[in-house]
Amino acid sequence: MQSRFSGAISLLIAQAVVLLLGWITHPIIGRVLGPGSYGLYGVVLSIQTILGLFLALGVPVAISRFVAQDTNHARSILRQAIRIQIVFAFLLSITVFLFSSVIANLLGDSNLTNLIRFVALVLLLQSGYPVFVQYLSGMHRFNRQAMLTSTYAVIKLMGALSLIYVFGVYGAFAGFAIGGFVAAIIGWVWTKKIGGTTPKPLPIKSFLSFAGTYVLILVCLQLLISLDLFMVKALLKDNVTAGYYSAAVTLSRISFMLLQSLTFVLLPSVSALTKPGASREKAVNFIGSSLRYLIIIIVPGAVLASTTSESLIRLFYSTQYDPAAGALSILMIGLACIAFFQLLANIVAGAGKAYMALIGTIVLLFVSLLLGFVLIPKFGMIGAAWQTTISGILGLLGLSLYTFKSFQIPVPYKSIFNVVVASIIIVLPTYIWKVHPFVLPFQFIVLFALYFTVLFLLKEITMEDRRLVASLHPKLQWLAK
Repeated sequence: MQSRFSGAISLLIAQAVVLLLGWITHPIIGRVLGPGSYGLYGVVLSIQTILGLFLALGVPVAISRFVAQDTNHARSILRQAIRIQIVFAFLLSITVFLFSSVIANLLGDSNLTNLIRFVALVLLLQSGYPVFVQYLSGMHRFNRQAMLTSTYAVIKLMGALSLIYVFGVYGAFAGFAIGGFVAAIIGWVWTKKIGGTTPKPLPIKSFLSFAGTYVLILVCLQLLISLDLFMVKALLKDNVTAGYYSAAVTLSRISFMLLQSLTFVLLPSVSALTKPGASREKAVNFIGSSLRYLIIIIVPGAVLASTTSESLIRLFYSTQYDPAAGALSILMIGLACIAFFQLLANIVAGAGKAYMALIGTIVLLFVSLLLGFVLIPKFGMIGAAWQTTISGILGLLGLSLYTFKSFQIPVPYKSIFNVVVASIIIVLPTYIWKVHPFVLPFQFIVLFALYFTVLFLLKEITMEDRRLVASLHPKLQWLAK
């Protein structure tokens, strides 16, 4: 088994590959089809993402949790769970196909019906791949999990780019199906000899209860980060505006999607550490350290992206999408808060209290819905961005208070102060140092180097942190000296 820290790094890299390859596809579609058609693509992609969560993070994540707590019966759990996943996949695909016209009419555009029906088939072909990803997570084979995730991303991109110029938007969605199907076959081969083979009946009730609760959390979270786009489409009835806002939404999800990979480490790790007989002290230390590292990672990235939103838009899209820059500045903060909320929800769920995360997420969804009806008609895209950001801030504050109190974890006030100071220092140069969009990655590297230097000078980077990083590779041993 692999250490949690090196596993987290592997999955972060893999998720970065997924995002990078995904963003290669997004700008191509945006540039080739224009804001109007890209708006339709963005709306239907959000629908596919939300519906796909039922298959990607329901049964598969339950596999991760149950396998992490019972590795001796891992293969037996996997076999039984695959049968459940197959049934769910067929039921979901048939339901989406039958209700495609209803979904299209709710969004005020009956032309979306056939595209949604095509997505129903895509969902079915994607359903096998997440099972093996989460099984590898439960077995703490994070490197192999990262390889499978990256393989899926590469095949998906190749499929989409091969077909988009022939079949248009349908070709882009076909890439998801091809990537998922091929990755499922590879995952089946890779997991054949991993895990204990002792047979054991799966506790269906508790398994499905956890899967259902957890997937509802993730579906509500995906709805939360997509609700603003849906409401922009439905309330403003303008495909071009929806296209601009879709571009802002896509880029704002950088932190959310990148850090989503950490949930594959946090949930099985917390599950293993909080099972009956496990050391409570180890669990508290692991959760406390994880939260500190998350604060160090999330804050600077969000504020930097917020202050350089126009350059980000031009880097990934073009000046044609400049109207999205204002909304993106606000959304970067909101999605960073929701990303942190998601990670806290996984910690709470892994400790067996998934219902608390579910309640909090549902409350946020209703808050966002009310804010959307008030803000979007009056302020347009900017109102939609504030709708999501206000919801994210409220959710983060609420679940943070619950997590720190429930697990009796000391609040890292010193770390928060140091991170805020360092983030302010690296943001200030962006108001003077204006760069060409293609130079933006270099600017980020320089500013992040400055960020970690400031943290080092403030003594936030400890010897324990340096030893942890040094453990990743022999060539990094100098950091621990």
